[in-house]
Amino acid sequence: MRVTLISTEGPWLEAKVKAGDRILTVMDEFSIDEGTAPTVNSEFDVELSAFVDEDGSWEEMFSGNPERKREVRQLDGWRYQAFGKVISIDPVVVDCGLLEIPDVFHSNDSRVVGEFISFMISRLDATQYAQQAGR
Repeated sequence: MRVTLISTEGPWLEAKVKAGDRILTVMDEFSIDEGTAPTVNSEFDVELSAFVDEDGSWEEMFSGNPERKREVRQLDGWRYQAFGKVISIDPVVVDCGLLEIPDVFHSNDSRVVGEFISFMISRLDATQYAQQAGR
């Protein structure tokens, strides 16, 4: 995903990036190496990853998306409410529009594929894609 850096408090701290018309608050994993760290207003590619809050119940997860949405909605800081569709199992992957999130829950039951769910993301991380790919 291509983003523009708006601000950062430094490595492993809060940063704001613009992705299309959205402003995302993420944990900065792209400024770790000062030699390749992006500067404010620069564009770069990131890979987003989500740490799922596992405190929600199965019932809340499967009843929390009756509108069948695929989106992430910021709550505060880097915490988000996610809405998406289960697209695979082993591992379970949920398509939330902005990103596909693996391991939201564990199941081998193929009947969950196609279900729309909701869950909490406790932290959204952004890693510079070129660093991950070893470029």
